[in-house]
Amino acid sequence: MKQLIDFKGLEVDGYIYPTDIDGLIEYKDSEYILFEVKYGSAEVPLGQKLAIQRMIDDFTKVGKQAVAFVCEHTVRDADKPVVAAWCKVREIYYGKEKQWRAPDNEITVREAVDSFQRYSKLVTQTKQREEMREE
Repeated sequence: MKQLIDFKGLEVDGYIYPTDIDGLIEYKDSEYILFEVKYGSAEVPLGQKLAIQRMIDDFTKVGKQAVAFVCEHTVRDADKPVVAAWCKVREIYYGKEKQWRAPDNEITVREAVDSFQRYSKLVTQTKQREEMREE
């Protein structure tokens, strides 16, 4: 993970470059959770943010529960690992809301993942009940 990947030569239209995502959880063909980790208050570049947002929108369009978290860490020493689970979530993009927003309360990535999975399970159960009623 310490070796940099150079995207030179992969630009499209002379100004669009590949982006990376720091984490992705695909859960049982029903949920997608993406997260991007930044040091301190470093901003997510617009192109990267749009790519993440559009992926979440696409997952949602095909019927998956999907969310993205932008989170931050305070580990200054590049030789020390950043534990993503402990990072503070500062922005959330949920596919059903279609907007970036701050979390309601201070929350870690681990807590946000757990919360999203609980919510997603409720949504899935409700949808299954509705489908059973229709039959």
